[in-house]
Amino acid sequence: MDECDNHQTQQLYSSDSRPKIIVVEQTYKYRVYPTDNVANEARRHINIFREVYNHALGLYDSAPVGEKPTYTHLQNNLPAWKHEWNSWATVNSKCLQMAVRRIFSSLSLLRALKSKGYTVGKLKWKPPREYRSIVFNQSGFDVYRNTGRIEHATLELSKLGVMDVDYHRPLTEDGSIKEVRLKEEKSGKWHASIVVDYDPEYVEKPPVEGIAFEDTVGIDLGILKFTHDSHGIAVTPLDESEDRERIEKRHRALSRKKHGSKNWEKARVKLAEAYEHLSNKR
Repeated sequence: MDECDNHQTQQLYSSDSRPKIIVVEQTYKYRVYPTDNVANEARRHINIFREVYNHALGLYDSAPVGEKPTYTHLQNNLPAWKHEWNSWATVNSKCLQMAVRRIFSSLSLLRALKSKGYTVGKLKWKPPREYRSIVFNQSGFDVYRNTGRIEHATLELSKLGVMDVDYHRPLTEDGSIKEVRLKEEKSGKWHASIVVDYDPEYVEKPPVEGIAFEDTVGIDLGILKFTHDSHGIAVTPLDESEDRERIEKRHRALSRKKHGSKNWEKARVKLAEAYEHLSNKR
């Protein structure tokens, strides 16, 4: 089981420019187990969001420079699109908005990279293999933690249903859930990433003159070792040799199978699992 913790600290300042409130955003990643019916329905929803993304991107790309539609303009077209394509009305409306917002989030990232001197391309339409997630923002989800089972919870998603959660790590009790992302990995496994906002309690820093030398430690980045400290402890870089060898071996196995056959699909899943194992290890 892997987990992903992304920390983003935001400081709100008072009129005298002193920090007033610190809000931490943390992401918890869990393995989830939807039933076959829920998984199939989730795939149908994901495909609809992919269609919305591609349609909105087509309208953005086709507009002349200087007349590109804004996020608000495209979002306001969603009701009309749902009347034109009835299947689009069967999914969560907030998730439809997030599919459109994904375009502008990516555009912002490309602009930031370009401003730093990087050569960037343009956004492309998403084939099914490249669009595998749903984002629920602010609403449309419920997490039930008191199920009476150890390391177990359930996640309920709007218009999808309820699924079991491998609740290996508890969510922050005093936080509020802001976003839930459901994703099917290339290996076929499902994961849910839950974003929580909370106000952490940091230990007050002692004055410098009150710190004893024997209570301190110095840390230095190295070349052969990742870090060294003044106590003689060294952290070595992650050894990926076995994982790389496994990936190369499974690439060769996949290349020997007939594309699209059952054996090819089994080999593809094994290769995806090898990449997933390396990602989790990192």
